[in-house]
Amino acid sequence: MMKIINVLLLCLFAGVLSAGALKTDNPVRKPAGQVGLMSEPQSKKITRYSEMLADEKYAEAKSGLTAMLAKLNERDAYVQGIIYQLLGHIDSLSGNYAGAASNFKKAIDFDSLPNTTHFQMMLQHAQLLMLNDDHRGGLKSLQAYMNIVDEIPDSAFAIKANAHVQLEQYREAKDAIKQAIQLSDKPKETWYQLLLAIHSELSEYTDMADVLRILISLSPNKKVYWMQLHSVLFTLKEDKQSLAVWELAYRKNLFDKESDYLQLFKLYSYNDVPYKAAETLQKALDDKKVESNFKHWKQVGAVWYEARELRKALAAYEKASSFASDGDMDLTRSYLYLDLEEWNNAVDSLNNALQKGGLDDTKTGNAWLMLGMSQASLKNYARARTAFQNAIKYEKSRNNAQQWLSHLTTLEKKAEVAQETSSP
Repeated sequence: MMKIINVLLLCLFAGVLSAGALKTDNPVRKPAGQVGLMSEPQSKKITRYSEMLADEKYAEAKSGLTAMLAKLNERDAYVQGIIYQLLGHIDSLSGNYAGAASNFKKAIDFDSLPNTTHFQMMLQHAQLLMLNDDHRGGLKSLQAYMNIVDEIPDSAFAIKANAHVQLEQYREAKDAIKQAIQLSDKPKETWYQLLLAIHSELSEYTDMADVLRILISLSPNKKVYWMQLHSVLFTLKEDKQSLAVWELAYRKNLFDKESDYLQLFKLYSYNDVPYKAAETLQKALDDKKVESNFKHWKQVGAVWYEARELRKALAAYEKASSFASDGDMDLTRSYLYLDLEEWNNAVDSLNNALQKGGLDDTKTGNAWLMLGMSQASLKNYARARTAFQNAIKYEKSRNNAQQWLSHLTTLEKKAEVAQETSSP
């Protein structure tokens, strides 16, 4: 979260004023001293050092400005204010935020620069303290700024919110960032991100959902917002809305990871939509968005079966079987073939299951029992008898196998009578 909430401070000199501002009853500051009083030689030097700064010759500019300071006195308050302002900029551009804050404070204390420059330095001074991890000092400086300006820009409240977050004062932060958003004609996306982070810290999930909907409206192709919204809605137990959000992200082609497709599959399954679950995962497998392996094809088969799409379930289970080292998947396929009364396919599937092995005694006994039933249905009585005799060896299938053997004897006798009757 700290990466999100530090975004605001990284815009230090990107511009302070925004479209929105809070008007106050504060008196407009009247700067002391003779504003704009500077000799021609001083003006030329300031111009030269400013050009050095623009050319990134920071060391030379700093050296010249420091030497110039040594020759000034109390009557040169305006020039000293400008020099300390320039030195502050050099330090800030060099990443020396403590030095920059110190120089800006000196320029502010001279109280000699025009209002616009003076107020902007006060706000920048507060930001610099915060960048140097002095958030309490930054807040104090920011409040001093707010106490003196006649209009407080929306961005100042955003800066205040950030400082409160750093101090883990989340409720104060929430009030501040909401004020920034309310004042602005076009609130920054980062401000909503900050508000989202604050709501998260306060476990205000309904509010998080509201902010995420705004963020999605601002940046509809940012997948992270869709992910966060569906997650928050799921936390709120708004399962169908959570599914709808993630489904819409899928339709917008925002998925770029295997886990995205698997999450949608899980959401469909969780919400009892087996057909869509199977359809989504199978398409992802076919399109190579999800790894083709035993687990995924077994999952597809299971939800196709739940949707009563037996043919599609069988096709998925067959692919799962190709990855399997034991006969369990072939045994599962045989149950479906028995439901469809496709005895030959059932026989093939059961033989594969028994040949691959790896089944426990209960499943092995059931496999022999079903093989006997399938062979009996095909009137392959000798093969059926062999299968039932094997099934008797296993405790859980013994009784059924014995009953089938008795029934098989009856079937064999009927077949013999039918054959004799049909013979000339």
